[in-house]
Amino acid sequence: MTDFNNIQEIWDLQSDVKPSTTASALIAKANAHTKTLKHNHYWTIGIISVTVLILLYYFFWTNSHQFNSLTIGLSIMIGMLIFRIILEINSSTKLKNIKPDLSLIAYSQQVKTFYEWRKKIHLILTPIIYISYFIGFTMLLPTFKANFSTGFYMYCLISGYGFFFVFGYFLIKQIKKELKLIEFLNGIK
Repeated sequence: MTDFNNIQEIWDLQSDVKPSTTASALIAKANAHTKTLKHNHYWTIGIISVTVLILLYYFFWTNSHQFNSLTIGLSIMIGMLIFRIILEINSSTKLKNIKPDLSLIAYSQQVKTFYEWRKKIHLILTPIIYISYFIGFTMLLPTFKANFSTGFYMYCLISGYGFFFVFGYFLIKQIKKELKLIEFLNGIK
């Protein structure tokens, strides 16, 4: 009987630990993260679209209809941004198609598929797009040097490459943040 009393004492010493997060709180948090991802997609599409419009305006303003480094550079830059817009629209559509009211297994599978898709975009396609855009900008520089004053050319050179490095830092930071959000959604099982 002593063993039973010891077990009973141990049982009585337990604290009433309740889960720190309820299912409804977890669902609310997942919905908030999903909403954040959707807003990020819309902002990305908007910002890149404005950049494409500016580059297209510059392309037609400079009458870049000849085959030279300016035309090739601008075409690469515009093409890479349009490709990124298509990827973001596709991602936004895939995110909209994830239905949180499905069974837990079905929801988890959809989130996992989306997570793998975004991971490929961030770890494979984004660096390719970024490097290609960088190459396109670099191809513009000889034309800038030939047609602009030395001071303005230096401004374009320094601000252009400075922008790439600063933007690259924020891009990496934003990608890490989004991957954490998606990992959270992927972790709900």
